[in-house]
Amino acid sequence: MSLPEGRLAAEAPQGAPSAVTRVGVLTVADVAAGRRLTPRQVILTYEPDQWEEFVEEWVLTLAPKYAKVERLGGANDHGVDVAAFATSRGYEGEWDCYQCKHYAKPLTPRDAYIEIAKILKGVTENHYVLPRKYRFVAPRGCGTQLSNKINHPTQLRAGFIKQLDEGAALLPGLDSVTKAKIRDLATRTDFSIFNTENLKEVLDSLVGTSLYTREFGGRLPPRPDALPLPDEIHPRENRYLEQLVEVHRERHGDQISATADALQHPEASTHIRRQRVAFYSAEALRTFSRDSVSEETFNSLQNEILEGVIEIHDGSHNSGFDRLGAVLQASMNLNFTSNALTNVVTTVDRKGMCHQLANEDKLRWCKPT
Repeated sequence: MSLPEGRLAAEAPQGAPSAVTRVGVLTVADVAAGRRLTPRQVILTYEPDQWEEFVEEWVLTLAPKYAKVERLGGANDHGVDVAAFATSRGYEGEWDCYQCKHYAKPLTPRDAYIEIAKILKGVTENHYVLPRKYRFVAPRGCGTQLSNKINHPTQLRAGFIKQLDEGAALLPGLDSVTKAKIRDLATRTDFSIFNTENLKEVLDSLVGTSLYTREFGGRLPPRPDALPLPDEIHPRENRYLEQLVEVHRERHGDQISATADALQHPEASTHIRRQRVAFYSAEALRTFSRDSVSEETFNSLQNEILEGVIEIHDGSHNSGFDRLGAVLQASMNLNFTSNALTNVVTTVDRKGMCHQLANEDKLRWCKPT
């Protein structure tokens, strides 16, 4: 779904440079990327299926989060492109419908009437209960006529019923019985459930998310400040701490036999605290990555760390402490160039990722006896 890198651009909120003009000094980025498209312009280049995927991913970011989001589209979707379920009851409980319309022009009343007929028909055929809200999501929005009607729900309903009564071909093969059922339901439906999503508001809501960064590029948002190091040991720390205790047991002998001993030892405790700070910094980077780019991006960076230190790790060392120190130093000397997190990863993060790898036994400080 993502477009070529050369076509991706960031909105003003991300602080990216403006589009290249025909005059002025060109930067290296200008030469590499050429004229930049705004997010709105990028979206206008989407195919309909890409637009549906984008809307599905946007709906997944909405708060409060839905219990489940499904993209349907195509034949037999009963007029539903993206269904967002508020409860585990699916179509039998509260749900919202997002209808994706990637047209070459703004939506007209007739465009809306056709989709409204589909959703009301689906209700009369018991495919689902009436959604609590129905949103048209179109890059070019609604035309003036449709916008006016949406802002006057009774007029929207009256216009829809008039089209039915005048025999407008809203749906193919609509028999008189089904048509009467749709009309009856329309008279009993509050048409304020039908509305449209503003593209600017959609884009603004995505700034700083992995979806926005992937689709439109731009700088990553600032990383939040690190949280204070917790006093209590979390279960997810167990394995890498076991390895650190083993390192200090090998170094200090009988003075250390368990984690509690290491945390009270004057030298070991100071060293272990630094490693915990590093571990939590890397965990914060993982969270930041998941929210801003993707966890796969973080996993790729972590794998680069592993590949960059593994030869040092597997080399000959006098002790586990020496191996640990050599690996941590090697991680700090690595040069990253392509990963999207390159500009936000810190020295402490690099050391912390080594401990994350130790947590999975991909790195071992002391050789098994």
